[in-house]
Amino acid sequence: MALNWLEEVVSQLYKLRGYIVLENEDLQMPVTKVRRKRGHSDIDIIAIKDGELIHVECMTWWVGRQDEKTTFRKLRERFEEAPGKIFRKYKFLRKDKLKVNNILVVGGKAKKPQPDGPWGRIQEFCGKEIKLREINTIVEDLIRELRKEYPGPERVGSEKGIARFLMHLIHNDFLKRPSDI
Repeated sequence: MALNWLEEVVSQLYKLRGYIVLENEDLQMPVTKVRRKRGHSDIDIIAIKDGELIHVECMTWWVGRQDEKTTFRKLRERFEEAPGKIFRKYKFLRKDKLKVNNILVVGGKAKKPQPDGPWGRIQEFCGKEIKLREINTIVEDLIRELRKEYPGPERVGSEKGIARFLMHLIHNDFLKRPSDI
């Protein structure tokens, strides 16, 4: 499956930060108490560097309250199953040498999030085991990394897709620095 725009932004950020990045890794889901038959999912992004393995799941949309329980269960299963799958598939990765961190990136949040609103419920789901990030902070981080790596238009890198587009916007003054505003 192709990367959606959110996954592409996150992937580019980790690549610029020097991580080895795997995208859309197939994940066979086992039979569980709530899953009656085996199924397939994918691990959106795995980023590896300096003793750290980061598992990122990206959601550009959010479900209605009636479907949240199912969505949270599926996300939890992916976060629980993914590390074992990665370590079995890539045997050169040493489980005892890598710290696994889980991140959920979502496509947005309300300007004034309420504790009982979707953002509050997602935060509650994530708890301490999953770091919650909102796409705008990821985009800001990517723009900062691109500005650092390619400070002027004379230095063009081999970035692809959305990162290349952002570089065009940066170097042609479509994106102002906070100090310029």
